[in-house]
Amino acid sequence: MRAIKYTLAMLLALAAAGFAGAQGLSITQIGTERLLSSQETRLYLATPPLATDPATGAPSLEVWESGDGVDYDPRPITGLSSTENADEGIRFFLLVDNSGSMWTDMAGADTDDLAALRVERAKTAARAFLAELSAKDTVGMAVFNTRYWSAVPPGGQANEAARALDELSKPAPADAYTELYLSMERALESFALEPGRRVLIVLSDGENFPYAQMSGKPNPETGTRQTTPEAVIERAVRDGVTIYAVRFGAQKDPRLGDTAEGSGGRAFDAMNENELTSIYRTIRADVLSELALDYKAGMERGEKRWVKVEALSADGRRLTAVRHYYAGTILGQNTVRPELWYLFLIAAAFLLWLALVLLRLERETDKAGVRLLFGTHGQQTRFFEIAGPQTVIGAAPDADVSIAGNPSLKSSHATILFDEAKDAYTVVSDTPITVNNKEVTRRRLESGDVLNLAGTVVVFDDSLLKKAKAMRARIKTRKYSSRPDRR
Repeated sequence: MRAIKYTLAMLLALAAAGFAGAQGLSITQIGTERLLSSQETRLYLATPPLATDPATGAPSLEVWESGDGVDYDPRPITGLSSTENADEGIRFFLLVDNSGSMWTDMAGADTDDLAALRVERAKTAARAFLAELSAKDTVGMAVFNTRYWSAVPPGGQANEAARALDELSKPAPADAYTELYLSMERALESFALEPGRRVLIVLSDGENFPYAQMSGKPNPETGTRQTTPEAVIERAVRDGVTIYAVRFGAQKDPRLGDTAEGSGGRAFDAMNENELTSIYRTIRADVLSELALDYKAGMERGEKRWVKVEALSADGRRLTAVRHYYAGTILGQNTVRPELWYLFLIAAAFLLWLALVLLRLERETDKAGVRLLFGTHGQQTRFFEIAGPQTVIGAAPDADVSIAGNPSLKSSHATILFDEAKDAYTVVSDTPITVNNKEVTRRRLESGDVLNLAGTVVVFDDSLLKKAKAMRARIKTRKYSSRPDRR
């Protein structure tokens, strides 16, 4: 029975592949979520109709893996599905250009006709796309120009994104720059932890125009931070996200198409609202028609792995697709054969870790605070005590928690408020920060929450304070109950 189900699944895969109508074979995304638990890697494939084995009815597919990109070993296929993306849902993330040029007509001229604005045409097409998503699909959305606004966190619902579109407003001149690639990198940072099939759709009507480089002044949110298309591709590959780029209008960024293709995606051009609507629909249809192929990963040395898929199309063409992914060092082997003296280094590292743990336990405090987990220029772990109704965290020397060395950290980056009546701590920020990898501007804190402030990572901790309060309450209760009855 299991073999019959497997064969039927592969036959369904053929039908779905025929819908894609692709001329070639491509690996659109590589998922490594199950490498640790079951040593399996998942490939998402865009493929034309494939030839089948006459005896089994299985598609003509083979998977090979390599640790150096030269010598490949065959790997066993453990599963194949044509309905995985529909069954599990697709994780979409919309990155929408809201630069100054989006508030002109398609010819780039100012107009009082609201319906003629590029931004209105983009909003109409996006709403049509959102209306067609299934209940299993999720969608996040961010809007960019000089600044970056996380309108809907990853994993949100289509109606939330539709409401966020209504909130778009014309940017001020200083905010009207097209910070394209840095915004793509920021979107990837917030999107990488979503499970399953991840699709980033970028809509832009112009070329990358980084604020810091063009204006000579630091970006109000990211300072002098810059990135490149190559870095965006590498980030997308490492995080397993496919980028689809939509170039809206006559002016196009020359690297955007290559960036999308380097991630496993595609680039499209649209000159009007109807073309834009059709492109959104095509992207979703392409992703729904993909095959999800699981295979048993190898144990090649090194963090980087290459995977090659070979297939025979129904019309007799031999197809090949190759991509790399990152496996980490948990399952693979090091590139250098371990020596005996490595054991002494491991033992020394363990003893050092033990000493740090004991030292930390000796220095623990019964105060609430934040512990610096990751800073710049080799900053060491340090505990900052929180006292009073509000505690300002930032780069300024007079901040309550002053953390220097990060050019992207604002003078007053975030504030932790203490509500004595509710015995609760809340972090607030003018610009989005991440708490436990979710972008927020306000959030009530719990002990152990991890805050990322423009690359500076701290952990909130009030667990010992709560224990101390509880202990004092118990002692007070015991003292009261032990008093003699003076009646």
